Amino acid sequence: MRKVVGFLLALMSVLLGGLFYWMNGNDDTAAPVITFPDEAVVYEEGEDTALLLEGVRAVDDVDGDVSSSLVVESVIPMQNGISAAVLYYAKDKSHNVAKASRVVDYQPAEGILWMAETEEETEAETETEDEGEFANLPPGSPRITLKMDSDTIEPGESYNLLSYVKSITDDVDGPDWLYSQIHIQGMYEISGPGVYELVYTVVDREYNMSNEAKFTLTIK
Repeated sequence: MRKVVGFLLALMSVLLGGLFYWMNGNDDTAAPVITFPDEAVVYEEGEDTALLLEGVRAVDDVDGDVSSSLVVESVIPMQNGISAAVLYYAKDKSHNVAKASRVVDYQPAEGILWMAETEEETEAETETEDEGEFANLPPGSPRITLKMDSDTIEPGESYNLLSYVKSITDDVDGPDWLYSQIHIQGMYEISGPGVYELVYTVVDREYNMSNEAKFTLTIK
């Protein structure tokens, strides 16, 4: 009888140990990896964003191909009027979320018509920026500008805070990577009325912090 009890205890110990190992060995905390095709993409304003998913893949080290979870989070036209930053996200079965972005050719709804700045306008704008919020930035810091400094929406209205970003520039990193590093600080609640102060910043690969672009969101 003692031998039987001892055997059962040993068996339970092995089973519990195996279960513990299995549970810890299957603790999936790694997000999928999003990859893009090499082909150039042209996106026209108003088109179905499903076109931007063609050839894009998301692969997880545990779940394998999870491309079916891919979603286009937003399309943000850039200041030059002929390109846009597209933000994507995907998730695996453990709900680990991956985000990535790329720049695509962009065509506004009215066609590829945009006015280039004259040299004088560009110099004047640069001087104005240098005298303003960018004046005290350390060398090499990225710069972020907004299309407007405030907006008013209805309670529950659909909107995208990233759509207020006008441009991001850096001496090394490109906008396609910088757009994925935007941080918006501040609390807001769209279900009811209120006035909320938000601050946009971005950090480049060398951990240089940008200026603080302030934005006021009003919910009627």
